[in-house]
Amino acid sequence: MKHIAKFLVLLLAVIFYAGCTPEEKDLFGDSSANRLTTTLQTEKSLLCAPKNGWIMEYYPSSTQLYGGYNVWASFAADGSVKVMSEIYGTGDVKTSLYSLKQSAGAVLSFDTYNEVMHYFSDPANPDGIGAAGKGMEGDFEFTIMKAKSDTILLQGKKSGSRILMVALPDTKTGADYIGNVVSVKKQYTFQSFKYVVNRDTLPVTVSYRNLTITYKSSDGSQVSIQAPFIITPTGYKFYSPLTIGNVTVSELKYQKTSTEEYFAPVNGAPAKLIPVIPPLNQQLISGNWYFAYSGLGSFGKPYWDYAKTNGLDIIGEELYYAYLGKYSTGQYGFCFGSYDGSSVYKGGLVYTYTLIANNQVKLTFASSGVGDGVWYYSNAKFNYLINPLGTSTVRTFTLTTDDLKQPTWIKLTDNANANNTIILYKNTVAWPYDK
Repeated sequence: MKHIAKFLVLLLAVIFYAGCTPEEKDLFGDSSANRLTTTLQTEKSLLCAPKNGWIMEYYPSSTQLYGGYNVWASFAADGSVKVMSEIYGTGDVKTSLYSLKQSAGAVLSFDTYNEVMHYFSDPANPDGIGAAGKGMEGDFEFTIMKAKSDTILLQGKKSGSRILMVALPDTKTGADYIGNVVSVKKQYTFQSFKYVVNRDTLPVTVSYRNLTITYKSSDGSQVSIQAPFIITPTGYKFYSPLTIGNVTVSELKYQKTSTEEYFAPVNGAPAKLIPVIPPLNQQLISGNWYFAYSGLGSFGKPYWDYAKTNGLDIIGEELYYAYLGKYSTGQYGFCFGSYDGSSVYKGGLVYTYTLIANNQVKLTFASSGVGDGVWYYSNAKFNYLINPLGTSTVRTFTLTTDDLKQPTWIKLTDNANANNTIILYKNTVAWPYDK
């Protein structure tokens, strides 16, 4: 036992001596804090290096619901950043602050409010896009996934969407690039397409910058896939490669001849995205078209005035939006959201329609509702709101527009009453009584 005790004392002494020696070797060569500082300094040098800044392929929403948008950003060593986008155009450059910090990787944060950058993350989107309190659900903080001198791959901290930043060459400024996109944007914008791949022709619908392509799979079932895209100076670029029928396409180039216009894959794949311009009455019933008080004729305004004074004001609510189109459950009609200061109550009053020729539509009130539609009809005078569309009276309207190819509004003129006109808008109109 004495030998064992002596051995234990000697062992403890060796351990104590080894633990206290000041010559312990750093296996990593530097402290973790120093390594993180070096990484952030490297990332900042990369951000600030391009003379003409970066083009961000910005995709808000975790599902890329709205597609992508071009944003130019130029970072300075003093922590300031200049931002410009295709939404606001080249004449509107906003300066704010940015920072780089560590949070499970290097994070680029646009710290102070920037009207251009925060357009996509503002819960009250300036153009009324997205749900109340959510907006387009974009990011202003991004994890840096990969960084090189000419490209930086980001990931939105909230949405998880990938954002690619590409350095502009010294020969092209941010205004050059954004200006090019703005100039072709209208030319490249269509309401529907057909996608020709191999020998199949597939229908395509468009919502914001997101294509929905429908086709039958090999087992005969119907498949619909989403293809979010961003507009480039030459055409479309997909968020992820689009593969149908063993044909993969990542980017399309706009082509126009004397007889047709279409988008062709830049990789030469056997496919075409061909714009389809449907008759105006089909464009009306296939989309959601928003009301604004100013768009009502002399017949309709008194009905809306009555509904506000004797309905909405009485229950302490405001009309958040109203459109003619499909409710979330698929029924067609007058759809709305009413805001009480904390919540939006949604509903619809159902209409059936008959298309006549190319530019007329007959609307018939179905005396039914969806969501909170019936309650507002009975308790908030929404029967007055829909009177210009027809309640007990079936109304037939003639349609006109500003541009058949890319309408921004459609005007309905009652065939039986020239004073009953309604201008409906393609873009979302929030608070229609104020517009």
